[in-house]
Formats: sequence, C-alpha cells, structure tokens
Amino acid sequence: MRQEFKKHDSDIKVSIGDDCAVFKDGTIVTKDIFSEGAHFILKKMKPYNIGWRCFAAALSDIAAMAGTPLHSLLAIGIPSELEVEKLKEIVEGIKSLSSLFKVDLIGGDTIGSKFLFISFTIIGKAKKPVLRSGAKIGDTIYITGSIGNARMGYMLLRSGESPTDKFLKPIPKIREAKELIKNYHINSMIDISDGVLMDADHISEESGVGIDISSKDLPISESVIEFCKNQGFDPVFFSLESGDEYELLFSSPDEVDLPYVKKIGKIISQKGIFIDGRRAKIEGFDHFRSEI
Repeated sequence: MRQEFKKHDSDIKVSIGDDCAVFKDGTIVTKDIFSEGAHFILKKMKPYNIGWRCFAAALSDIAAMAGTPLHSLLAIGIPSELEVEKLKEIVEGIKSLSSLFKVDLIGGDTIGSKFLFISFTIIGKAKKPVLRSGAKIGDTIYITGSIGNARMGYMLLRSGESPTDKFLKPIPKIREAKELIKNYHINSMIDISDGVLMDADHISEESGVGIDISSKDLPISESVIEFCKNQGFDPVFFSLESGDEYELLFSSPDEVDLPYVKKIGKIISQKGIFIDGRRAKIEGFDHFRSEI
C-alpha cells in the first residue's frame, strides 16, 4: 500500500509500514477498526469487555512505539437491533481504560450499520519512537509476559466456558515500553496482535534481517500447556500463532534484566523466521476471517 501513496508532508518521519505514523515533532498517530465477527462476538461477550478489548488493541500500537497516548477519536457503527444499554456498556469499557491511561476522547462519529464496528484514532507522543525497522544482526529478541493465553481464552469463549482475563481485558504494555527505552537500547519493537510468528516476520521484513526463535525459551504458562495437552495441540505452535496477546516483541543488543521480560531468540543475517534453526511457516491471527 505504501507504494501507492506519495508522501507530500515533509513533517512526516514515518508513514505507512509501522504501528504508528510518526511526525518529526514526536507526534504519533494510529488508526484501528474492529468488527463483530472478526474481533468479537456480541452475543457471547459482555459489552463492557468489547469496549475495553478494542480500545486496548488500539492503545497497544502506541505501546509498540514506546509512546504516550494522549487523545482518541471514536467512531461506532451501530446496528438498529443493538440495545441502548449495551451500547452504554461498550462505552463504559472504553472509558475505564481511557481513565487508566489518562487518554482524552476529543471527537468521533456514529453511523447506522448492519453490524457493530468500533474504530479508534489514537494520537500520542514519543520522545524516542521505536520502529520495526531497526533490528540489527546479533541483537537478542525478547518478549514481555507470556503467550498463548489469548488464544486459549478465545477457544474457551467459543466453547461456552469462561475466557481468560488476557482475552477479555488485555492491558497494553505502555508503561513497560517506557521502562525498556529508559534503561536499555531498544533497536526494534512491535506489539503482538497477529501472533509472534507473523509479528516477528514484520520486524524481519522491515529490518532486512532474520529471526531465530528458541522454542524451549518461549514463555508459555502452565495453564496453556495443560489446555493444549487436553485439546491435542502443540503448545509451542499454539502459542506462537496466538494473536491478540498485546505483549511486546523487541530486539536489543543489551542484556535486558526485568522480571516480565524473557529472552526468546536472536537476530540473524539470513532473512526469514526460524524456530530452533529451521525455517518456520508463518501463520497467525487472520483479521479478515468472518468469525472469531
């Protein structure tokens, strides 16, 4: 897409191709859209959690750039059959997360729609925005938190069981990103929305390098391992392909020593994504599927 649009404004430092557009004064802007069927199931989720979850996903793009979210614009497509109370609950979920990170709603729009959709524009600031394109050969690849929980939560939701908090109320890693850039050299970073494999591939493509992931070092919780055992899944690939985690995947030449960070691999010269030295098939969350 970026080849189809000419950049006319010289104040834009980074346009299409990263988690946010970056202006030379440090302003960062991101746009996200979420639709019923692709990102949430209205009949199976509390409206409050839908609002929270969608806004968290949008804010996570700001975290990926190590920025501070400041303002948001909200657009909602409202089907005629949606009860007013459910709409209010969706807005309450958004307001709760807005309050947590002190983000001001400054505008937006509403429209009638055949299905529910929610869209955010987030405006923030980043003193030192971290891009996907800065990974260097020899860097270590790190990840925050654990992976697999969001996919497990989605599957529990589909089966009628109680989903995990990681699925219902993800917390964008805005504070963690700030701590990282304050204390370490962070060369590249992305938030995990499509799954580790796909998002690692974004870093690989933008940086012109390869990534070799160590399967034994992946942070996978005991609950996910047990779930995979019961369902007949390989916990490694189940977790590597788990989208909507909203953790941070980043590279650094430093030894990052923080309790919520785990070393999972290396930046290498051979382009592509590898697991234990073997080229991986890139799969993850599909934002165009008709039902989550």
